[in-house]
Amino acid sequence: MITGIAGGVSLDIEVPGDKSISHRAIMLGGLADGKSLISNLSLSTDNRATIAAFRKLGINIKKQNLTGSGKDFIINGKGLYGLKEPESIINTVNSGTLTRLLIGILAGNDFFSVLSGDKYLNSRPMKRVTEPLSLMGAEITGRRGGNYPPLAVLKGGKLKSIYYEVPVPSAQVKSCIILAALFAEGNTVIYEKKATRDHTENLLKLQGYPVRIETHRAGGNLISIKGNNGGGLHPFEIVIPGDFSSASFFIALGILCKDSEITVKNVLLNEKRTGILKILKMMGANLDLTVTGEFPERVGDIRVKYSRLQGITVPSETVSDMIDEFPVFSIIASFAEGKTVVTGAEELRVKESDRIKAIVFNLSRIGVEIKESEDGFEIIGNPDLNKSKAVPVILDSFGDHRIAMSMVIMGLLLKNRKTEIHNIRCINTSFPEFFNIVSRLPVY
Repeated sequence: MITGIAGGVSLDIEVPGDKSISHRAIMLGGLADGKSLISNLSLSTDNRATIAAFRKLGINIKKQNLTGSGKDFIINGKGLYGLKEPESIINTVNSGTLTRLLIGILAGNDFFSVLSGDKYLNSRPMKRVTEPLSLMGAEITGRRGGNYPPLAVLKGGKLKSIYYEVPVPSAQVKSCIILAALFAEGNTVIYEKKATRDHTENLLKLQGYPVRIETHRAGGNLISIKGNNGGGLHPFEIVIPGDFSSASFFIALGILCKDSEITVKNVLLNEKRTGILKILKMMGANLDLTVTGEFPERVGDIRVKYSRLQGITVPSETVSDMIDEFPVFSIIASFAEGKTVVTGAEELRVKESDRIKAIVFNLSRIGVEIKESEDGFEIIGNPDLNKSKAVPVILDSFGDHRIAMSMVIMGLLLKNRKTEIHNIRCINTSFPEFFNIVSRLPVY
């Protein structure tokens, strides 16, 4: 049961290490020639599953206490061809990133392997990665013609290079092909019409691997990866920056809660992840960025203060840069003055839940004026929403961690009202420390 915040919030916080970078650091550390040190690794359920997967593939991963955080790990990589055939199914839990990236690596190895997750993961489409991998020569099968897990790599290794245009903006698809290309003969070229998050490319650069990125004349990027003649992957050291998606919940709280100021320190500021900050600025948010580092990822501090916001039509070119933040953005839009329109976000339909349906279901229950469309939603905001009548409300996460946390934030903003949210254990998927921070807030 969530109760509203009793007054303004003044808070400096740090969020756990970025989940997307943590996945990739574990994977590329396992493929490196030697010992890599990763600090501030995310210990979310998803990232623990990635550690377990690589241990099952024969990689020695040890927790160290180098900084006192309990989140330092040494990965003893065995090189590109050092993985062993797993003796049982690899459990990818609820993680689309783990499933889609790992199958690219497994496709490059000459052994049998099977990936399967929970009921939510196994209902998410995978043909977007199995199709290009098949073009490279991998033999992969799964439910409904290889479109849904469990997925089995029947024949890997001996991949050929390809030219591939990514049909929808997807860093997961791009990264899957990049990882498979490490094992392929020749140079693989990927064209993405809209540039997406580039964590895989940044880590490969850190490892000294030849990756070339060029701007295409029609827009977007051409990414060229040398195959198995490109050399090995060097071991590396990295401190994982704070997860921006995790930070976004508290950014929203600081902007929407009167008399509040919240600073999130040492957080990822990759411009392909922070599209929501551009939109918040356009809506009138009081926020400042301080950049403290640039390589291999931009890192810094974000300070936000309570702001009166105006509704907005989200530009289509920004959608992929804030795709994970739309659940919490819907909370922000609910308190903005006027109409907010989101279109071109059909990818939300195939996340951990159908996020468009989940957003509309929950906000309608609260009393928000919201209309569903095939590729988004429209909200008529109400800055006084938190003053609405004190009727208890029951919400549902639909097993989706970002829906769950977004509805917790909404519950904190609704004064004189009790909010019950079903199935919030899924929050551990990405942010097990979430309620530790929430517990620092003053509540009624």
